[in-house]
Amino acid sequence: MKPKLIIAFLSLVLFLSNIQAQNQHFWDGIEAFDGPTDDNPVLASQLDFYFDKMVAPLPDSITLEITQLIDRTSDNTDLRDFILWHLLEKYRNPEYMGQDQVFVWLYDEYFSQLEIKDLHENNLAMIQEKAERLRRLTLFNVAPDIRIGDSVNLHAIESDYIVLFFYDSGCDVCLQDKKELDSVCASHPEITVLPIDLGSEDARVNNVFELYDIESKPLIYVLDRDKRIIAKKIQVKQIPIVL
Repeated sequence: MKPKLIIAFLSLVLFLSNIQAQNQHFWDGIEAFDGPTDDNPVLASQLDFYFDKMVAPLPDSITLEITQLIDRTSDNTDLRDFILWHLLEKYRNPEYMGQDQVFVWLYDEYFSQLEIKDLHENNLAMIQEKAERLRRLTLFNVAPDIRIGDSVNLHAIESDYIVLFFYDSGCDVCLQDKKELDSVCASHPEITVLPIDLGSEDARVNNVFELYDIESKPLIYVLDRDKRIIAKKIQVKQIPIVL
């Protein structure tokens, strides 16, 4: 190994070791916490900092850290429930692709199992519905079928890649992204773009808001030849990167 590579490798090892050591002590004393939990912006900021800056942005890493934190706070149910609610909202529409599976995991492991403060039948049903939508839309699952008029059937399209572009024809940002999408895909003949106007009859008939967990627009899903989801909720400029 070249000297520069050895130095870079050792620096990375030291950096990761330092982060791991900090992680081990970040929550020291949390078991004795006796502050307010109904509205505690300081604690909320600590949670955001820890999971944003000190934990690898991978679902498995995040869920492991959550498990350890909840285990440490299990005797203080008010604190435990504050943490669970905060993290559930945090991963409802996360920053990084794939992290929405943390929301599914939180429902499976805690919200469907425990008596949690302010968790009632109505909001539990909404959490479950959201979790099941996200479960169906996990990366590498087959995307739900969509029919556009009498001629287009998503699952019948033959293409190496399909970009589903959900937009609103009355949204300026959507139209700008659609123009950029057309430009990007023009140089990629292996990509078929399927634009779906969320205000159209096709969108209502297919119930696309529920099928594809659409809570904002525009929204992009990228599918492979087998109609499996290989990327979702990304920007137009990121499409060539994931292919």
